[in-house]
Amino acid sequence: MARICIWQRNRYIDSVMKRGLLFLLGVLLLTGCATTPPPPPPPPLTQADVISMVKSGWNDEDIIRRIDGTRTVFRLSSDDVVRLRNEGLSDRLVTFMLDTYTRAAMAAQHRQDSYYYDPFFVNYGFYYGPGWRR
Repeated sequence: MARICIWQRNRYIDSVMKRGLLFLLGVLLLTGCATTPPPPPPPPLTQADVISMVKSGWNDEDIIRRIDGTRTVFRLSSDDVVRLRNEGLSDRLVTFMLDTYTRAAMAAQHRQDSYYYDPFFVNYGFYYGPGWRR
């Protein structure tokens, strides 16, 4: 009878140890996934990169996707626009490059506005929580 109790106790201890080991292994795996740094962002494109892509035969859609993917912002002067047009860039591509600065400025303004926006706080020091009406 004593042998059966010892055998059952050892079996219980083994199952608890296996569960604990599996739990610890899972935690370690998840911790490893959480601590891996994100890949570095691709470097932004330059005007020379865009010109070389056009000359090598890339179509406008692929170049636009690449500009969006690298989050490149171009601040083009009128001389830059003339030079890009003389290099063979299409109107659509030059217009998109001009719009990158406008879109970046709008996104920055939106981030700033949403940072200061709180629907329940009025700047006079009163708190209007749920249930309050003006």
